[in-house]
Amino acid sequence: MDQEKTTDAVETETLPLDGEPTALDELAAAKQAQLEFAMRDLDEFLARHAGVDVEKLMRNAKFLRFCGSRMGREPLATLYDDFTALVSEAGAAAVARLQSRSMRSTGGGAAAGGTLSPAQKYVLDAWNAEHPEMAMTAREFLGR
Repeated sequence: MDQEKTTDAVETETLPLDGEPTALDELAAAKQAQLEFAMRDLDEFLARHAGVDVEKLMRNAKFLRFCGSRMGREPLATLYDDFTALVSEAGAAAVARLQSRSMRSTGGGAAAGGTLSPAQKYVLDAWNAEHPEMAMTAREFLGR
C-alpha cells in the first residue's frame, strides 16, 4: 500500500498539470514560430524582389557568408538589399580605381599611337571609305 502511494506521488510530480506546457510543447511552438517567420519572410521577399531566383540566392556562397548568423533572424529582403548595396559600392569603387589608374597611365607601349578594337576599326574604315578627303589615322580616331 505504501508503495502504491509512493508511485502515485512520483507520477504526479513528473507529469505536467493540465494546461502547463512541457519542454516538448515549447520546442514545437518555437519550431512553428520559426516556420511561420520563414513563410512570411519569403512572401515579403518575393513581393519586393520578384525577379530574384531565391533558390539561386540560397546557393550563393558569398551571400550566405555575408548573412552569417543574421540569416533566419532578420528579413531576407533586408539582407539582400544590404548585400546588393555592398556589392554595387565595391563595384563602383573598382571602376573608379580603374579609371583613375588609366588617367595616370602613360600608355601601354603600343607603337604608332594606339590599337583599335575590331568595332573601332570597322567604324574608322567606314569613315575613311565615306570621306576619303578627311581620312583619319588610328591615332586621330582615338584622339577625337
